[in-house]
Amino acid sequence: MMKIDKINNPNKLLEHVQISNENLSAKIYPNLGGSIQELIVNKVDILDGISNDESGLKDYATTFKSSILFPFPNRIEDGAYEFMGATHQFPINELSVNNAIHGSVYNKEFKVTSSDVDANTATVALTYNSNGSSDGFPFPFELQLTYTISATGSIHLSFYLVNQGNIPFPYGMGWHPYFKTEQLATSILSFPSKDFYACNERSLPVKTLASALPSSFMMKDKKFDDAYSLHQAECSFESQSYTLNFDFDCSDGAYLQVYTPPHGKSIAIEPMTCIANSFNNKIGIKKLKPGESATWTIQMGLNMN
Repeated sequence: MMKIDKINNPNKLLEHVQISNENLSAKIYPNLGGSIQELIVNKVDILDGISNDESGLKDYATTFKSSILFPFPNRIEDGAYEFMGATHQFPINELSVNNAIHGSVYNKEFKVTSSDVDANTATVALTYNSNGSSDGFPFPFELQLTYTISATGSIHLSFYLVNQGNIPFPYGMGWHPYFKTEQLATSILSFPSKDFYACNERSLPVKTLASALPSSFMMKDKKFDDAYSLHQAECSFESQSYTLNFDFDCSDGAYLQVYTPPHGKSIAIEPMTCIANSFNNKIGIKKLKPGESATWTIQMGLNMN
């Protein structure tokens, strides 16, 4: 039987929801943007998340591990954009290159609004409401996240967004999980890439090229910090210990960011609804009218090898 426990901590940021059964442990942190920071199945660490201490918080502030990306994934050049004749400025949080990075909800406090378990699944819903006072995004909205985690470690993550204001706003969504592997070089990554977005030294797209990647390849000595559009919204990653299969809802465009940290012991596989600097280059950007809602879902299947 699956179970859900609330784990308190003197540091509010480290409070989390623990999902477990005899073979699984998962941790969701409401006050770290509703991010999931642990997934252990059959004693194998799947997610490269943060530790439950102060060093973990410092790690999260620089790596954004498993963060929910909204209202934009990746970066905005100089943090600035124009929408409906008005100029807006996000805080600069990638100081070395003067970008805004990974949206503005990754460090917000989400409220757990419901939870439920049965023999095979655990479901946790979290909600964040903004009154429109956020720097760079002065638009009232509600964002609901729902994690459904199976007894075998598969994750279904759904986004539900509502425009609670009286004017439209632009938006994109994404998820930023890292996955552990001690044998990255022999792992196999597969996705049906269409376009490759070549970036400048600030990691901002400057050119769209046809992707030269095969649909499936061994990682070997490959290094990534790259975005691709996809023919289909799917991806798989096969390591020595487990295989991941992603299927995400992007009926009007599917995008994927792949990043390999320098230590070579994990890989970030990031489904997105748009690319970096989308508020300016308009690639994949969406607009939500007053009172309207939008949904996005990510299904991450997990099989132990």
